[in-house]
Amino acid sequence: MKRLILVALLGLLCLPLSGYGQYDNTPEDQMLREWYTRFLGRTPDPGSAMWVDALKAGQSPDTVLSQILASTEYYIRGGSNARGFVQRLHTDLTGRPPGPRETEFWVNQLYRTDRQDVAYAMIQRYQPSWGGPPRERHVPDPYEYRRPPYYRPYRR
Repeated sequence: MKRLILVALLGLLCLPLSGYGQYDNTPEDQMLREWYTRFLGRTPDPGSAMWVDALKAGQSPDTVLSQILASTEYYIRGGSNARGFVQRLHTDLTGRPPGPRETEFWVNQLYRTDRQDVAYAMIQRYQPSWGGPPRERHVPDPYEYRRPPYYRPYRR
């Protein structure tokens, strides 16, 4: 009887826990693996299953990515200071280092809000350059005639 219980317990220990270290080939899992590789320079650990669950639950990819980019791990990779964090984040999202004015703008934003808000704003602003899903934007036709707002027809 003791052997049977011991074998059953060993069998349970060998079974993977749900969501722990097990990655499916769902789009959410693939997206998370790409983010971890690109932004953190490593593969996802078992604790990253919460991000996959958040994506599967309907949380927007921009929000989840901003939470990952606001992590202490990413902040340390940026030098553990506001300027380094902003420069690393900008370079990772756009593929180029920020200019002096861009750096100052985002550092000032970081002093006013938290890292997640700054990361989310940068993701929204630079989304076409980092390969996220394109957003639909209305681009006005430059050849379309528009009456100026101050225009009033001449009346006699």
